[in-house]
Amino acid sequence: MTKFASRLLAATVLLSAASSAALAADQTKTLGKFGDWSAFAYADKASKICYAVAKPARSMNAPKGRGDVYVTITHRPNDKSFDVVSVTQGYSFKKDSVPEMDVSGARFDLYTQDSTAWSRTDKAIVQAMLKSKQVIVHGQPVKGEASADTYALDGFAKAYAEIGKACGK
Repeated sequence: MTKFASRLLAATVLLSAASSAALAADQTKTLGKFGDWSAFAYADKASKICYAVAKPARSMNAPKGRGDVYVTITHRPNDKSFDVVSVTQGYSFKKDSVPEMDVSGARFDLYTQDSTAWSRTDKAIVQAMLKSKQVIVHGQPVKGEASADTYALDGFAKAYAEIGKACGK
């Protein structure tokens, strides 16, 4: 293959990937902003995904170079999966650490992979969130002190209702 053909192939692949990403972004519908929470729905031929997401109102002991931080509640009706709680912490978790989600005194252990944590008790967390004013996520990065991120739940109930309506829950 000539250098020109090789570059042309590489440019075509990059353009195709960029077009796919732009198409996916176009298919995401904003359902609304509710207090500190936003709700979205995404649909393609194969599936529909609805999610509510928020960024922390406060962070303590955030490590340098930390990436995006947010809590997400996701519905995937095609998979019969609802109320999936995930936390993107913006850093890789220390091996064998157990992050914790504190919902107004009710504590829930999470499990991790890289910089994301999930719950085994999703429905209980969501029910607690619907009755509470804040969530605090405690996590331990690979290096440095444990962090604590506080999420306000102002608007959560409305965002949750919107994703439920959009995904038929």
